[in-house]
Amino acid sequence: MSLNLVSEQLLAANGLKHQDLFAILGQLAERRLDYGDLYFQSSYHESWVLEDRIIKDGSYNIDQGVGVRAISGEKTGFAYADQISLLALEQSAHAARTIVRDSGDGKVKNAGSCGASGALHLG
Repeated sequence: MSLNLVSEQLLAANGLKHQDLFAILGQLAERRLDYGDLYFQSSYHESWVLEDRIIKDGSYNIDQGVGVRAISGEKTGFAYADQISLLALEQSAHAARTIVRDSGDGKVKNAGSCGASGALHLG
């Protein structure tokens, strides 16, 4: 998937700019983390049920979200949201940082209702 296509379908479609992503990564870096990621997911599913050439049922589903991972030493924090927005990114980044700071490895936090996959890395 090209960067332009990702920018159009995941970022611009959800009111985000590259600068927003760099700002979130910057917030992760402020906490002296060793590494940070932003993961985006978007999937579209469509199905049709035909019986004797007649459409009996159909469905269409859009699923998308964002995840933030923060790593400091042996500690890993991961948080996700089921929508792609600046608020969801900010809340997920805060949750991932808090997990690393306050607890250990293996915690997952849903940042709330605030999914081609891609990642941006820090460090």
